Amino acid sequence: MKKRLTLALALLALIPGTLLPAEADSGLPDGIGRWSDPVVVSVDQAHRETSIVINPKNENEMLICTPSGVPNVFDNQSYFHMSHNGGESWKPVRVEGGPDDLRNYAFEGGDCDVAYDQGGTMYAADTWLGNLSVGRSEDGGKTWTGTPLTVAAPIVDRPWLVGTKPGTLHLSYHALQCCMPSAIWYTKSTDSGQTFSPVVSIATAGPDGAFTWEGNLVVSRDEKHLYLVYTRRQDAQGREGPESVWVASSHDAGASWSSTKLADRPTSASFLYPSLAMDDAGYLHAVYSSPTDKDVPVWYQMSKDGAETWTNPLPLTRGESGYSPWIDASGKGDAAVAWYGSSDPEAPGNTDSDWYFYWARIRDSHLKSGSISTGRTTKEPIFTGNSTIPEFEMVRLDKKGRMHIGMSAFHKTESGQQGWAIFYQRERR
Repeated sequence: MKKRLTLALALLALIPGTLLPAEADSGLPDGIGRWSDPVVVSVDQAHRETSIVINPKNENEMLICTPSGVPNVFDNQSYFHMSHNGGESWKPVRVEGGPDDLRNYAFEGGDCDVAYDQGGTMYAADTWLGNLSVGRSEDGGKTWTGTPLTVAAPIVDRPWLVGTKPGTLHLSYHALQCCMPSAIWYTKSTDSGQTFSPVVSIATAGPDGAFTWEGNLVVSRDEKHLYLVYTRRQDAQGREGPESVWVASSHDAGASWSSTKLADRPTSASFLYPSLAMDDAGYLHAVYSSPTDKDVPVWYQMSKDGAETWTNPLPLTRGESGYSPWIDASGKGDAAVAWYGSSDPEAPGNTDSDWYFYWARIRDSHLKSGSISTGRTTKEPIFTGNSTIPEFEMVRLDKKGRMHIGMSAFHKTESGQQGWAIFYQRERR
């Protein structure tokens, strides 16, 4: 399946549900010839949240992480996997250092994230019951150092890392939502993660929502403008009630923040995290999944003015189920999206549903002549059956603009048992 729709009408109206059905494109079906075969990263060290990053100094080197469960009293960390050959093969990597690395005694395994700075230093964030650890490696993952006490703030959940110039690391996270109304925080390191600045509040509970799902952080090239996408709701654990989608902005290098609402949704907005990207022109692109009474579209919005105003939500597909989208961007008005989905609009709970990795290419979104192409990365389904939904998937663009995806998906073993697996796939050109 490969589809294309024109943004001309969409950018004039941009009202959910008014777009004409996308017509079949004359290109190659199902992405065959455009995507490499999926590589299984792991079936025994995998879970429902997969982060992936590419080394900007050597794009053959990539790092993936997914939570192992906290407290991990056996391995003391989440699951981390590395590739040194462009994703053709992957091996587990230990990001804890030697006996002098106090992270060995923190028993992490909660939410994790990975990043590189522009100098090629790699970073690994991992949560434990008391705090958040950050480790770093400057030799391609051979040796690691770090600290288990990165921040002095409430109980830590869902960290996001952004590496910029050599030695600089930006970090956001939110308070653990089982224990208190949530708040989202920002901090920064300029010494390769050895020390961090005092935390700054990005968003807190309010009358329009006490709890949030904190999407990722993006940072402008000059590091003056920072943005973070999140959803807001009243129920700490509810995933069915109304939610609103927001973007928090800072225009003073993270010292202060304000938020702009993108959309009000009558039900959940992403499972679990919305995603945000900034292209080379400074335009912002946001995606999230939110069901209607007929299907579960992945919705797209963009801003040309630093998050002050946004286009109305635009569905990337209709008549299908799309979950856990992620977005990356490049050029001017161009973005790439990946998600986990099914052609069945009521796929969750259906034992016969076919599940795929989906992609979308958004071109010239700032123009009326812009277009959106969508498709699947494989002809055959990644999984068939009643699938649990990943919390997020991830796509990264390399310097040539090719998509690289790190994805969590349900997997059926030879014995018939179901569990999580991590897959890697790259776009061919």
